Amino acid sequence: MATLLGAAGVPPDALLVEDTAPDTLASVIACTRLLRQRGHVGPVAVASSAYHLPRCLVLMRMMGWPVVRVPPPPVPAARRWSKRWLWRLREVAALPWDVLLLAGHLLRAGRDGD
Repeated sequence: MATLLGAAGVPPDALLVEDTAPDTLASVIACTRLLRQRGHVGPVAVASSAYHLPRCLVLMRMMGWPVVRVPPPPVPAARRWSKRWLWRLREVAALPWDVLLLAGHLLRAGRDGD
């Protein structure tokens, strides 16, 4: 995604890439820490594939960030329609699951999520 944003004219110093987390929820928590350490107050531009972007936006909003949706790449993440539908169906389950997990995290850690 950083490459696509760079190609769209976003300067490298305006990008903060989090590439250490093993999953979406961990990435949202890690991004929140990185942004807060840098004193960022928002908005946060969120970039991901079309099938995954809604979950990313919801979770970042839950962490208290005003978000800006970056349009996904015009080419689908998978060429076969069956694979694309499999990923979309996976998101149907993953979104409420991650919302519940993040709500529990926020209850334990406080609103800042740290």
